[in-house]
Amino acid sequence: LYDRKYICNEVMTVTDLGFEVVDVLRKYCPTVVSSEFTRKLELKMKRIQQGEETKQDVMKEAIEILTPLTTELKEKESDIGEQLSQAVRKAKLEEQTVGVCPTCKNGKLVIIHSKKTGKRFVGCTGYFEGSCKTAFPLPQKGVVKPQGVCKSCGYPTVRLLPRGARPWTLCVNPECPSKKGRARKT
Repeated sequence: LYDRKYICNEVMTVTDLGFEVVDVLRKYCPTVVSSEFTRKLELKMKRIQQGEETKQDVMKEAIEILTPLTTELKEKESDIGEQLSQAVRKAKLEEQTVGVCPTCKNGKLVIIHSKKTGKRFVGCTGYFEGSCKTAFPLPQKGVVKPQGVCKSCGYPTVRLLPRGARPWTLCVNPECPSKKGRARKT
């Protein structure tokens, strides 16, 4: 569930993608996600443990219930695939969203990997439509995750998790007052 990004955090939290998958299942095969189906299956598994039913009988009954559902799912495969594909794209965008663009105020700042140079940077979603050219450089090593808002200037921040080094928070604004006091070593 974590690997597929259906849930996140130490205290399990369902992601938007997780909710979307459940909505698709509820729409196209409500039996599979029904609490009644789960309850009956758990009861049957308990009966197997107690020796009151056999695995084969329970499997046979489950197959009888699920076979028509899988046939129906197969018929609606392209609709389901499109809906899930949109949910995955949306989840990936949200995962890479750093904050609101401070220049145009309409777009979102997202972590982008340049196809041309292979480098990553933070840029406005309006960049793709040509309406905003806001972009900020990022360190090229380590994992970058959206963090929050800078207390000094109000621009978005990212958390940098470099391999073998201590994580740190970076304000994307190169003119941030918090960066003024730091002298760079040469």
